[in-house]
Amino acid sequence: MNAPGFPTVSDTTAVPAADSPRPADDSPLTPPQMRPEGFPPLLKDICDAACENSEAHPVAVAFNVLVFFCAMVGRTAFQRIGDAVIHCRLYGIIAGKSGKARKGTSETLVRLLFSIVDTKLAERLKTDARLRIHAGGLSTGEGIAHAIRDAKEADDKGKGGDPGVHDKRLLVLEAEFANMLAHCRREGNTLSATVRNLWDGRDIEPLTKTATTRASRPHVVIGGHITGQELREKATEGDTANGLLNRFMVLFVYRPKLVPLPKPTRASSIERLALRLTDAVMSATGGNLHGNCEREVRLGDEAAELWCDLYPRLTRDREGKIGSLLARTEVYARMLAMVFALLDNRDEIEPCDLFAAMAWIDYWAESAAYVFRTGDGEDDQLSEFEAEVLELIRAQPGITLTAIQRYWHNNKVKPVKGALERLTSMAPPLIVARKEATGPGNGRAPMRYWPG
Repeated sequence: MNAPGFPTVSDTTAVPAADSPRPADDSPLTPPQMRPEGFPPLLKDICDAACENSEAHPVAVAFNVLVFFCAMVGRTAFQRIGDAVIHCRLYGIIAGKSGKARKGTSETLVRLLFSIVDTKLAERLKTDARLRIHAGGLSTGEGIAHAIRDAKEADDKGKGGDPGVHDKRLLVLEAEFANMLAHCRREGNTLSATVRNLWDGRDIEPLTKTATTRASRPHVVIGGHITGQELREKATEGDTANGLLNRFMVLFVYRPKLVPLPKPTRASSIERLALRLTDAVMSATGGNLHGNCEREVRLGDEAAELWCDLYPRLTRDREGKIGSLLARTEVYARMLAMVFALLDNRDEIEPCDLFAAMAWIDYWAESAAYVFRTGDGEDDQLSEFEAEVLELIRAQPGITLTAIQRYWHNNKVKPVKGALERLTSMAPPLIVARKEATGPGNGRAPMRYWPG
């Protein structure tokens, strides 16, 4: 029943739950790492192309692909969960250092690809409908409603008529997500309530006389950028508790490598990737970009069995702010699995889609813990001891934690641990930690450290 190359359902350690504890040798200060299954074929090929000659983080690139794709396919594809219906409507926040996480860089190639997809769809469908992208600055719920407003008839005097907006698809890329959170906290501002309703797919129907704009069947996808420090400072308990922030996946990214002379992606690669994305959008929508619940995506038998195995751990209660932020992981796991199936031109979710979705859920959980519990490594200055640890690892690549501790005669256990945490959390990381598959005599696998 298992997809080739993926762990078995019966292996409880092979499919980590979103709240599963880290291995004993891991640290809460170690930046989250996406498992390979989190990058299905098309997503991986786009990330490889975008990251080959740039400083973009692959998770940030993949996230941008997902939000663009979700916005483009609209409400046509859907999935039933009991009596509820969900669409491909991903909300997320890319968190990382300002300027150094290369959040904007991760968006460049993706924008180009989907611009080409828009053109190809227009040619195939003989339409000029293009995905609208709003460059952020959300301040009121009324403003969003106006952008996707319904038509309005004129009054008896022929005034007040409005043709409205036929295309209800809207992608919001909020580069200053902290500003949006600030607006949400203003007394009387309807932005928070509107964003929550939009994620749920509900119509926007103002109840006041002064705000009469209505927007039915909305499909708004929101992606935001924020620093870890801003997210910790701006995200109040109310923002978490009222269900706003737990509608957004939090994904921590950093600059994984230095590329002083980035090169453009080959035109032939861009064309091939754009063609594959176009085919995926056509398959997901059947050519109807403005449909509503016309293509149902279902769990296949094997995927349904796997889901039943994953569900108890995925839905487990979690305490505190981290738990509140992860309150919607079950819905997001199903949504992401649907998106991955559609990217592969399928309307049946397979086990590989759920494994990919779980990799993203785990990355989200690790990102939230990293940002809210520890910080995001804003200070780049190494201490004298951290520099000594770095030099030791550079002199002995693959050195174990035990060997590092012995170098200081086991007299600096806590300082060594702290130094390793800092060195792995730099942007880009100055060292990387890798755990071996098994230890000597099938014992506990050692953690080894390598220069970044």
